[in-house]
Amino acid sequence: MHREGRGGEGEDQRRVQRWSVCWHFHSAVLWQDLPAMRVVQVGGRYLAGREQRLWTGLAGVLLAPVVMAVTGNTVLALATAVGAIAVAPELARRLRNTRNGRLGERIVTDALRRLSDDYCLVNDVTLGARRGNVDHVLIGPCGVVAIETKRLAGHIRCHGDTWWAKGYRRNSISKQVNAGATAVRYSLMERHPELRDSALRWVESIIVFTHPLCRLEVDRPKATVVRFSELLQVVLALAERKRVSPAIAEKLARSLVSAGGK
Repeated sequence: MHREGRGGEGEDQRRVQRWSVCWHFHSAVLWQDLPAMRVVQVGGRYLAGREQRLWTGLAGVLLAPVVMAVTGNTVLALATAVGAIAVAPELARRLRNTRNGRLGERIVTDALRRLSDDYCLVNDVTLGARRGNVDHVLIGPCGVVAIETKRLAGHIRCHGDTWWAKGYRRNSISKQVNAGATAVRYSLMERHPELRDSALRWVESIIVFTHPLCRLEVDRPKATVVRFSELLQVVLALAERKRVSPAIAEKLARSLVSAGGK
């Protein structure tokens, strides 16, 4: 079980410093000579579209009272102003979370670029409305890995499939990533049934927390849970199995991209 104490502000600052020093050491020394991993799909479309819709909605909510006032409809202007006061904070909260999510996804992509070109990365995998969205799918010697990125600060607690953030229960992150991994596996098996018992026998699930001030307390999670600074070590440990060759990795990655385009 991964467990951390709460600590104070000074401890938070020291944690940020240790995270930064550790990351820059890995950047400069451990992976500097490796050829670049192949990013088959850059991604970002899912959250970018969501962010655009939230900006549009927020702008509409804030401008509606002004438009009503300009047209001389004072009663309707007051009514829309009251509605804006009620709705705008929630839209702003969702917009902030979406922007944080995009930042977390970029951080993970940049980290995984330090893998060799034996690996292929497909970002922002969409397999239809019923199958949802997967932040990243990494394919290579590590096998097929579905990665869910979360940029949350504060105390994050997990027991099995149950999750809490800052003392409040939230939707299960492990159920989300495992559902994504299952969708990826079945989508690829439809196109490559010959790999059902080899490369596609299992799809790994990893949850990555990218905020340096998150404090993880994890008890028997239903997926692998890591900090951003630990992700590469976990991937390299999985790669010891040598489950997928570079040629197969690229074929599977291309299939995911084409599946998402339909």
